[in-house]
Amino acid sequence: MARELPGIRPAVLHEALWLRLQDYLAFRHFFRHAYGYTLEWAKLRPLVASMAATLTDVQGQLLAFLEALHRGDS
Repeated sequence: MARELPGIRPAVLHEALWLRLQDYLAFRHFFRHAYGYTLEWAKLRPLVASMAATLTDVQGQLLAFLEALHRGDS
């Protein structure tokens, strides 16, 4: 998603956002496989605090990707 495929499509997400999303993916993986364990607020706080900004960035980058596809950029 963070890589351009020349001649096919532009990158869907900037690498910095892709890396930020990996933290949410890691939490999801932990939660699904460690259900029943106590969650540590110290680890969750940064994810919760940046969730609104992350969602805004995802929406913006997806719209930019769709616009690039519409223009024929690749």
